[in-house]
Amino acid sequence: MEPWLLVGIGGAIGSLLRYECSKIQPVRGLPAGTFIVNIAGSFLFGLLVFSRSPLDLIYCAGIGGMGGFTTFSTFSYETFRMLEDQDYYAMLANILINGTGSILGVIGALWICTMFTIPG
Repeated sequence: MEPWLLVGIGGAIGSLLRYECSKIQPVRGLPAGTFIVNIAGSFLFGLLVFSRSPLDLIYCAGIGGMGGFTTFSTFSYETFRMLEDQDYYAMLANILINGTGSILGVIGALWICTMFTIPG
């Protein structure tokens, strides 16, 4: 199947899953749905890449699916609103949770794939 079609199919599914996760209630004023999808998406994308998944799966589930599932634009908007509301603690926490958590998600995926030598 053509890569652009695989990315499109995965993107549609990822976007629908993202919409459902947007219904998750904030935790202590922090947008839990956003950091859950960003961290989980980073982890899952890492699993796909580090386990040497077939390229078609990386196109569909990784680039398309996780691209549609994760959300940098919502993170940016929510962080700006916290700045606008002068809620600096929440703003800093949001930046740290999304940034650090997403990177740790990728590192966790690498660790799992290395420890368990998951074949692609």
